[in-house]
Amino acid sequence: MGSPYLSSNESIILSTNNIFVNTVPAEAILTNERLILVETRHAELRPQEIPFHAIETVTIGENSALDPMISLSLVTGPGVTQALGIVFPQAPRMFRLAERDEWAARLKELSIVSARVGGRKAMVILPPWVPGPLPEEAGGGAAPALNSETESKFRNPPLAPHKPREPAAQKNRMAIAAAVVAIILIALAGMYMVAPSLFLKGETPPPPATPTPATVLTTATTRVPETVATPATTTVPAALVTTAPATPTEVLIPQTGVWVRVVYEGSFSGSAGAPGRFRDIAGTGNQIYQLSVRDEIVSVMIQKGDNTGNRLTVEIYNMGDLINSGSVKAPKGTVNINADLRNP
Repeated sequence: MGSPYLSSNESIILSTNNIFVNTVPAEAILTNERLILVETRHAELRPQEIPFHAIETVTIGENSALDPMISLSLVTGPGVTQALGIVFPQAPRMFRLAERDEWAARLKELSIVSARVGGRKAMVILPPWVPGPLPEEAGGGAAPALNSETESKFRNPPLAPHKPREPAAQKNRMAIAAAVVAIILIALAGMYMVAPSLFLKGETPPPPATPTPATVLTTATTRVPETVATPATTTVPAALVTTAPATPTEVLIPQTGVWVRVVYEGSFSGSAGAPGRFRDIAGTGNQIYQLSVRDEIVSVMIQKGDNTGNRLTVEIYNMGDLINSGSVKAPKGTVNINADLRNP
């Protein structure tokens, strides 16, 4: 996903890919000022910006395939609304309920705040999010420029352009050049090992010196033997120092309340809680976090902050008892787990 060009006071709250908006494959970015939808099949299309003041209602549900879904009702004119469905498809053994609930809670909160400040205002939804010809089909080229009345305050295109692919011929030439360089390096290494004299600038190493036996003149001398006392030497064996391996700090789970435990060697981040009351989670190592929930459904989504294959483990405890857990080893992997606290 490209990085948006943000205004001076704008920051990214959430971002996700692998979603469908009205059956169109898309990516989404939620900032503190707007919702951005990106059509992934046509890189030349301008992303759709949805201001919060145009969002009338936000509801959650599931589609016919039981995938989590958010339904937005957008104001497009006086007394006229347009439905927009955002689907979070789930691969086998993958759960995105917590991700959907967090998006729905943030969208609802931001739309309510915006309506209190300036009221509901209409917006225009363009293809492909609604039926109609795409800009390149209707006009034969790039997306139409905005006029002075609708010009966005974001002067640059909202998303960075995709990196063009390198031609196949150029890739082949680079591979051949790399192979030739490798062969030359191997040949030079062989020459250095077999004929080191070539690297001595033509100098011939001197022949090995032949030791000459020394002539020792012996003079008959009568010496009185001396007795020298030799002090006793005590050898003390060196002590073997053994270093105990580091033991990870054990974290005790309190016996009251609802807690989330995250265990990972590197950094992690995510959110946990019930719909409308999610808290941000970030840290490293073995950490626990308390949730202000009771007798409701709890959702937890934690993502690894690096590309290692180390295991990330997430656990949910209620009154000291383990309710649910999950783990992942894939780089940048995410753990999504839920727990129903309504049934003891």
